[in-house]
Amino acid sequence: MHLFSRRAPLVAAFAIAATSFSGGSAQATTYAPAPAPEPPAFTTQDAKARHSKVDLAIVRHKRTTRDPAIAVCGPPYVFGDPNLGPKYLPRTSWLGSILRGYVRYGGLPPATFLDRYRTVDGWRYPQDFGFAHAGGYSNAKPLITTMTLPKGLKLDRFGGETGAFLAPYGTPFVKRALPPSSLNTFDGDPQHLCNYHAYQVEKPFQVDAGPAASAFQQVGVGRQYHTLVKYIPGSVGNDKGELPISWLVDHGYLKRLN
Repeated sequence: MHLFSRRAPLVAAFAIAATSFSGGSAQATTYAPAPAPEPPAFTTQDAKARHSKVDLAIVRHKRTTRDPAIAVCGPPYVFGDPNLGPKYLPRTSWLGSILRGYVRYGGLPPATFLDRYRTVDGWRYPQDFGFAHAGGYSNAKPLITTMTLPKGLKLDRFGGETGAFLAPYGTPFVKRALPPSSLNTFDGDPQHLCNYHAYQVEKPFQVDAGPAASAFQQVGVGRQYHTLVKYIPGSVGNDKGELPISWLVDHGYLKRLN
């Protein structure tokens, strides 16, 4: 896969990434959808629902008697294309705070974005498992260190449990440098809105850790954790040596929080 590195924003962000990475500690609450380009008209009942304490519930809003109910994180998708992500995104509560500052496609026209980052085989992810490189140069050494995740640490991810990446709990979406389709609620798992999963470490384990490379018109530099078979003897992963999150849950290393 090819790396699409925007050196200027990544180099500028390394002063922050070298010392600390974003996290959070809020609890999930009910979400209110906000359409693009113009928001729906909310009723009084909708306004009350915004502030309820029901964890990760999908709030559907009827705009008029002629319009169908809508839900955040799709469908519907932008221009009907799942690759372009949901038409409606959370703007309030926990997920809304993670998405704060996110600009779809980094401001590129959707067709230009897909031409740059999408192939018939999938997304063009950065090389070296998406880790940033020293100085923002693609031919420099990737910034990867071995780290032990301690018991009690909260983590999260956008994506199903067959994946092998985690982030500090609450890392802003723009710092994860993920494609827009990462926000699509999975049809087979509707209770995890926006395909968002949160965890807590129950048994310490080692990972590869480092800043995420700039990708998909997002700045990156948020810390990412790569789960690998080599750090847990007897574990079973894929042909790349990656250890799926589902294995860590099933074997007591991680506990689901949502």
